[in-house]
Amino acid sequence: MPDRFGYRPGVRIAAAVALSLACIGPAQAGGLPAWLALDAGTTARVDIAPWMDSDEPEAAITQSATSLLRDFSEDAARPDDIVYEPVGIRVRVVKVTAGGKLALVHGIGSHFEGFAPLERLIPEIPAGTLLIAAGGFGGFADFYPEIDTREKVADRVATGSHLVAIATGVAPYDPDSADLVRVHVRVLDGSLRGRTGWVSVAYTGLPTSTLPAGAEVAEKACGCRLIQFRS
Repeated sequence: MPDRFGYRPGVRIAAAVALSLACIGPAQAGGLPAWLALDAGTTARVDIAPWMDSDEPEAAITQSATSLLRDFSEDAARPDDIVYEPVGIRVRVVKVTAGGKLALVHGIGSHFEGFAPLERLIPEIPAGTLLIAAGGFGGFADFYPEIDTREKVADRVATGSHLVAIATGVAPYDPDSADLVRVHVRVLDGSLRGRTGWVSVAYTGLPTSTLPAGAEVAEKACGCRLIQFRS
């Protein structure tokens, strides 16, 4: 059925796909978009640090690479040479190092240089990118009506729902959630169709017609390529 603007859902999604490909650019449309490539100059957000501390969490950045090359599940002590910046700080990648485990990064708007674990770098999603909700085992992703909505009162958007990115942002500290880097989206289909809100970047993916043999469980569930950097 057409919506109140006269568009059918399939037409709305097709239009969003076209807009997404336009953002990717013709040279990248057949593969990964440039913003997901770990090249020098790529913009990213730094996720929450893996070490334990009683204060409000910080971004996972240290002055030396050595401080990050340990198993924090075994030794969760806070390194002595942290670069104290908030979760979600914007950085620009200088180079990938330590066998693909770390990236040397420069701060954007906050002048510093440091190292961040590759697994703690979150891509910045360009506005207009078509996304898929990738909820994994639960069949849904948390949907936050406002950027500061707490996880315990979040709504749910079904896995496989089509979304369009509006902007990337960072939620205030929430003791119930470690997923503070979120993307503002408009929902294109499903029970939340037409609503805008925020979804953790970690629970979104890019539409794809093929998945590699080693695809993650969440990727198989949503039929999408998870939004994450890969070395």
